[in-house]
Amino acid sequence: MGEYKIERVVVGQLHTNCYIIKDMDSRDAVVIDPGGEMTVIKDALHRMNATCRVILLTHGHFDHILAVGDLKTARTVVCIHKDDAHYLTERDMFSAIISYDPRPFEPADFLFEKEGKYKVDSFQFYVIPTPGHTKGSVCYVFDDIMFSGDTLFRGSVGTIDFDGDGADMENTLRMLYNLPGDYAVYPGHEGKTTLSDEKAHNPFFSKYRNR
Repeated sequence: MGEYKIERVVVGQLHTNCYIIKDMDSRDAVVIDPGGEMTVIKDALHRMNATCRVILLTHGHFDHILAVGDLKTARTVVCIHKDDAHYLTERDMFSAIISYDPRPFEPADFLFEKEGKYKVDSFQFYVIPTPGHTKGSVCYVFDDIMFSGDTLFRGSVGTIDFDGDGADMENTLRMLYNLPGDYAVYPGHEGKTTLSDEKAHNPFFSKYRNR
């Protein structure tokens, strides 16, 4: 991945993967999905001698955003897809079902609207909209690494039970299956995988393999 270092910390009651991506030429870092346990995230930043400059949210469910308010400073840019922006200021259905009520945060600083290359602060990356788990779910690509949030897991895919849409997920999975090349996939929960392994073995891709 070039001049970046990645560290994963697992946070919150749903064991969410929070990723820290540090620029090796500076202290600047991206934090993806700070889902809670701010002290754990701060300890990891300290170990890496890193300062959070950008927060990237793969989607807006509470277990991926809970530490946003504590992590954000005046110099931090919070980014999310426009279709999930409301999760930062409203209580989501997921949290209501499990009787958890996170406090609302400030609106995001930057909203993604379409697929493409973006530069936020000193970081460049590619955004792939992947609606299904939520309307505004996205994957972030840094070179050959994909941060898939709750869209794609090792051997599974994200649920559509909480604000999701089955038709959107179907279209997203077809698109991911047809992506050229390969990526290391860092999901929102559990262990990492590769896109090629998921294309070959994930049962949710089986219908595309048989065509």
